[in-house]
Order: sequence, then structure tokens, then C-alpha cells
Amino acid sequence: MSTPEDSASLYGELFESARRLSFDLRDNEINAEIAVDRYGMTPEWSPLYGTPTWNRMTDSERMQLTRREVSHFLGVAIWLEVALQIVLLRRNHSADPTRADVKFLFNECADENLHSLMFVGAIEQLGERHSPLDRLLVFVGWLFRTFAWAEIAYGIVLAGEEIFDVMQRDWSIDDRVAVAVRRSSHVHVVEESRHMTFARQKIRDHLRDASRFRRNVSAVLIAVGAHIIAKGLINKGIYRDLGLDWRVAKHEIDRNEHHRMMFRRATAPLVEFLDREGLLNTVARKIYRQSNLL
Repeated sequence: MSTPEDSASLYGELFESARRLSFDLRDNEINAEIAVDRYGMTPEWSPLYGTPTWNRMTDSERMQLTRREVSHFLGVAIWLEVALQIVLLRRNHSADPTRADVKFLFNECADENLHSLMFVGAIEQLGERHSPLDRLLVFVGWLFRTFAWAEIAYGIVLAGEEIFDVMQRDWSIDDRVAVAVRRSSHVHVVEESRHMTFARQKIRDHLRDASRFRRNVSAVLIAVGAHIIAKGLINKGIYRDLGLDWRVAKHEIDRNEHHRMMFRRATAPLVEFLDREGLLNTVARKIYRQSNLL
């Protein structure tokens, strides 16, 4: 078990890492290409990949679908990053700003704002628009920003970051994907690795003396948050706007074993971490299975 001194040392190392290696794509490579003949993301990450609907589509229609889907995925990422900042800045508003963890938090918030601008640039470069979030996602975001405590805040955000990390590792090296998405994915993977390390350590810190009851409650609430994020990535408006029958598309997505396999792959590192930290009880496991995350 790590000590407070170990934690402070790790936070200091993360801050120094951020000073050495950080990016800002607001004004350069992100605008290198207008994406008209590229996928928005690795096609295998489309929830419809391999379904009868997908198989009937032309290559051009599949590219358009993935551009719309990835634009929504990035919109959810922005929503998650803004919510994270609200929660953590509120909790640290009066904290000692010279503390190692608070210093890194300031740097993380700076990163998250640049990530949001970077994702907006990628969406625009794809020629797409922001898809309105489901009302449930908006409501849950309010609950999260208002009531989430310590390990809940870090745990839910870690869930979202882990899912995006695995997806974007694929997108960043796939030549079929638009340049703007590849570049923004590469930056996000590099910088979010520090954020995920920070979140994992903060969870350990907050659970160091936690009771079994608190661990069990936190485990379930983190699972609920991960479930809502996973389900929020599927937006019926996208499919309707493309002229697809939402009932058919939803039926195929819900029964798409390839889609479930990809999501389980995306959350494997998260599930392993939660299990190791005592945040994967019976109820949480059931929720993750219902979300196709386990």
C-alpha cells in the first residue's frame, strides 16, 4: 500500500512529465486535411460494424457513418472532461495550491481544456456538427458534478478515459482514419496516460482507510457511471439523421457480438484495476455485464 509520501512523489513526477511533453494542436497540424474520403474512426469501432445494415452500406456511406459516430464520441469526451474539471476544481478550491497533487490538477485542467478545443477542431475538420446529448446523460452529468465525492469522481472519469484510451490507440495508427482524428487521438493518448495514472493514485489515496461499506457503495456508483457513459456513446439521432431506421439499428447494435467484444476489450484495464482495489463487487459486476463492459 502506498504512503502519502509515495503519492506526493508520484504527483511531482507527473507534473514534471507534463512540463517535458505536452501538445497544443489549436493552430497547426489539426487543420491539415478536409476529411471527405476517410473514416472518422477505425471502422471496427462502429457499433454497427459487421451487422446487416453495415454490410448493405457502400464504402462512402460507412465513412459518413463513422464520421458522425466519432463526432458524437468526441462530444461525449468533451462533456466528461468539463464535468471532471467542475468536480475537481470545486473540491480543491481552497486547497493549498503548492501541494503536488493540486499543482498537477491545475495542469490536468489546462490539458483538458486544450483537449476539448482539439476535439472541437477535429469535429469541424470532419465537416460534422455536435450531436445533442441524450437528456439522461445531461441529467446524470448534473448529478455527477454536484454530488460525486473523491473516488467516485475519479473512478467514473477513469472509466471514460480508459474506454477512449483503447479506442484512440487504434484510431491514431490507422491510415484509413482522417488526419485530424489520428493526430488528436495521438495527443490524447499521450497526455491522458498521465491523467489516468493520477486518477488511479487518487483513488488509492481516498480508499486507504475506507470502510468496506464505503468501498461497496463506491464500487456500485462507479459502475453506474461507466454504464451511462457506455450507453451514452450510442445516440439515436445520428442514425436517424443518416436515414436509418433507429429500431432496426438499435436491435442490431444490441445483438452485435463484435461491438460487445470491442467494448470489453476497451474496459479490460479498468476492470483489472477496480478488482485489484476492491471496487468490483457482485452488484458492480452485474452492471458492467449489462453494459457489455465485462
